Amino acid sequence: MITFNADKILIPIDFSETAKRALKHGISLAKLFNSEIILLHVQKKTDLVEVVFPAMKIEGTLMIQDFLEGKMEKISQQIRDEHGVKVTPKVVIGNITSTITEMAEENKVGLIVMGTHGSDSTSDFFLGSNSYRVLTNSDIPVMTVRHEVSELQYKNILLPIDTSEHSRQKVNSAIKLAEKLGAKLHILGLLGSFEENYEYKMKVIIPQIKKLAAKKHVMCTSEIDKDANRVERTLEYAEEVNADLIIIMSDQKAGFSELILGSYAHQLINRSAAPVLSFPPEILSELMEEPVIGGMWSK
Repeated sequence: MITFNADKILIPIDFSETAKRALKHGISLAKLFNSEIILLHVQKKTDLVEVVFPAMKIEGTLMIQDFLEGKMEKISQQIRDEHGVKVTPKVVIGNITSTITEMAEENKVGLIVMGTHGSDSTSDFFLGSNSYRVLTNSDIPVMTVRHEVSELQYKNILLPIDTSEHSRQKVNSAIKLAEKLGAKLHILGLLGSFEENYEYKMKVIIPQIKKLAAKKHVMCTSEIDKDANRVERTLEYAEEVNADLIIIMSDQKAGFSELILGSYAHQLINRSAAPVLSFPPEILSELMEEPVIGGMWSK
């Protein structure tokens, strides 16, 4: 079982505009947490030169590898010079999604930051078949970035909480991030159309979260919402509080097929203007600090 840390940040790039947006966020976080960046480009096995020019397969692949390594080193040096961040570039031939998760594990990475075009994607790299598979298979947190932002800051963090047990596993890390970033935490209690009877539970849970936040001197706001469409309400609330970051659970092992993301996580990542930080379920149980109702935390 692993814990969240940002000592090493893996940023997969394909040189697209979306990748550049993710890179900006990754650099910003690396500066805040004094992290090392692992800059990764995955060259697909089915590269064009292998398909069109099979006789030149080895030579062509090596030429492409050399070119990409040079390009990655140039980008890395620019980051070092401009931001004073340690950067290790890597070019690997393989399957995109499995290579990203394998490289994260091999390099003991604590966070993956990657771009996604969302539901309107036409990019092979960032289409759901890749970015969402990384989320589904990753045992560490993944931040997905869709849009360019005018200012890189994380002053308002939105923390949606629902009635599922795993939903609260992200709480401690959210508080620690808010403390580190000097951010305000906005807790949104989400109740579905058939969950009115759980309102009393939410009214117990949220004050407990706020109490934990207060111990770390993190300011909090909260609201409980009874809305059948949780995604729509989360997006609306994100606009209301000017959220710079949304922290959710990726849901892939919490009652859903491990082959797909949960519907809430999938739709939110597709549509959110703010970056979304997704935690895989159960990774934070060892960090729970205080016993509260429903076994939310245990010492």
